[in-house]
Amino acid sequence: MPAFDLSSLNCLYFFLLMVGVFYALFVLVAGGLHSIHLPGFDLDLSGLHLPGDAHVDISHAVGGHEVSILSLSPISIAAFITSFGGIGLIATQGFRADGGASLIGAVIGSIAIAIVSHVFFFYIFIAPQASSAVQARTLIGATAEVTVAMIGASVGEIAYIAMGERHTNTARSADGTDIARGAEVTIERIAGTVMIVKAK
Repeated sequence: MPAFDLSSLNCLYFFLLMVGVFYALFVLVAGGLHSIHLPGFDLDLSGLHLPGDAHVDISHAVGGHEVSILSLSPISIAAFITSFGGIGLIATQGFRADGGASLIGAVIGSIAIAIVSHVFFFYIFIAPQASSAVQARTLIGATAEVTVAMIGASVGEIAYIAMGERHTNTARSADGTDIARGAEVTIERIAGTVMIVKAK
């Protein structure tokens, strides 16, 4: 097996590969932390915006939902950087390409991979979320039953009927008043994954 060439170009490729991998992991982890629920404690991070232009915001006070993704999304950036470094290393170490050829291959290949990953990410993750957001908007004003009591500002749970099926969801009192189990409430808005309700 040939020795790894530690030229400045290969060092750059390796550095970009690692940056892309860690950036993708950061986006993956941070994207899943839109809300944290602990006993008696609720942390809503749904307004968090990650580096890049993509964001998913479902915590407007009026219950509206916004799901948007532009061309310069975190996934596209991560795919471009990672594939640029990876393709560059494959070109120089695997195919023994010179610096100029490896750069051209890395640029063309990483642009193609970034475009494919952007399209894949949009249709697999963003489009279904937009559909879910539209469905969630129809719940504003609906009546639900409290299945786990809400004490003060702590979260509880509600059950409601949507599209002919019974669903449950984490909920919190809109004004911080206690709401007992079995009480009927009205869904006023949605903050992240938590439904804000008011006793009827």
